[in-house]
Amino acid sequence: MTPSWTAVVAGSRWLQRVLVVLCAIVPLLVVTLACTPALVVLPFLPAHSARATAIVRQLIAWTRTALIASRSR
Repeated sequence: MTPSWTAVVAGSRWLQRVLVVLCAIVPLLVVTLACTPALVVLPFLPAHSARATAIVRQLIAWTRTALIASRSR
């Protein structure tokens, strides 16, 4: 039995979403790994804890945007 047209389209949409999320997650992981040394050192310096907090908030915002954008389509 061959799959119906709607099943093929639904399967391709699912695969497209997975590929888009994977392509968005890879740069996010690279940025997170690049920020890790700063996040380990900055909180222990007196004047730089606010900068570490800003980095973490930006990473959270990027992650939320990537997840919400992948769901809305």
